[in-house]
Amino acid sequence: MSENEPTPENPHYNREQVIEVLKKFVEKGVSNPDDLPLSNPEVVEANRVLDSWNERTERLARENPTPGAALESQLSRSTVHVDAGFSDPEYLDEVANDWLAQDLQTAEDQGLTETAAKIQAKRDEINSKLA
Repeated sequence: MSENEPTPENPHYNREQVIEVLKKFVEKGVSNPDDLPLSNPEVVEANRVLDSWNERTERLARENPTPGAALESQLSRSTVHVDAGFSDPEYLDEVANDWLAQDLQTAEDQGLTETAAKIQAKRDEINSKLA
């Protein structure tokens, strides 16, 4: 068994597993994660997986406090729904031009040019979906 496979004793997930869990809602026509019905058992389970991954991702960033680690972790978490295919224009705009814009400014302020370039590339990718 791979260390990335969740078990009842150790329910951790990698980003690709989280994306796969979220994609099923996109395939059902949901374009904004805010529109997911929180009482739906599938949504409850997907949120559990997402929360578990978020917690692990945040913990790993804290344990490896390299320059940019927190911002790269934030980038990964901020864009997981986008990468799963959620495509609502208002949601994409919020991710690219609010959340990632703030992270980009932080990266630039801290002189993290490589991290800033990654964030800008993701912003450009998301904004191209809005054009």
